[in-house]
Parts: sequence; C-alpha cells; structure tokens
Amino acid sequence: MNKKGQALIEFILILPVLLLIVMAMIDIGNIFLKKYDLNKDLETVTELYQNNDTKNLGVYLANEELSLSEESKNGMIILTLKKNVKISAPILTNILGKSYEIKTTKTIYENYEGLNGE
Repeated sequence: MNKKGQALIEFILILPVLLLIVMAMIDIGNIFLKKYDLNKDLETVTELYQNNDTKNLGVYLANEELSLSEESKNGMIILTLKKNVKISAPILTNILGKSYEIKTTKTIYENYEGLNGE
C-alpha cells in the first residue's frame, strides 16, 4: 500500500473544508474590523451632528455608505449608525446572507453646549 498516495487523497478531501473555514474566518474578521471603523465613524458623525453641520454630515454619510437614524427620548438623542458589510464565504452567505448589517449607537444630550455651558 502506498502511504504517500493515501495522504495525498486525504489532503485533497480535506482541502475544500479547510478553505471554507479560512474564508469564513476572513469574513468574520472583516466584520469585526468594519464594526471598529463604524465606531470611529460614529464619533465623527456625532461631532458633525452636534455642530449642526448638515451639509458635511450628508457628504460624509454618502462617501462612507452609512445610514444615520436619530431618536429623541427624555431629553436625550440616540444616534444609530448602520453599514452593510459584504459577505463572500459560501457557508456564511447561507447563514448571514450576502450582506450583513452592522450598527452602533451613541446617546447625547439634546441641548448639548459643551462642558460648563461653553
């Protein structure tokens, strides 16, 4: 019995599974990276929102392909920033779909004037 041939056949049988796992890991890592970037984008969006810079806010949201929603509750404004991340791993597309929506929120005071009323 040829042991080298047997090892080659076993490797060929296992290779597609290993590739699918690696692709899924890359996509999951990409989702976490995009979530981190979305948190940084939320800081920029919050600053533009608090400064009432609607023109630059709209341009920034369009350039980064983000969607912003706001909700006012008890004197607070809840900003929610969303972005779709494309999924390419075959197994993950069956579970999560072709794109996965990530979102992050931040709560700010409705009458924000800075520290000490400045």
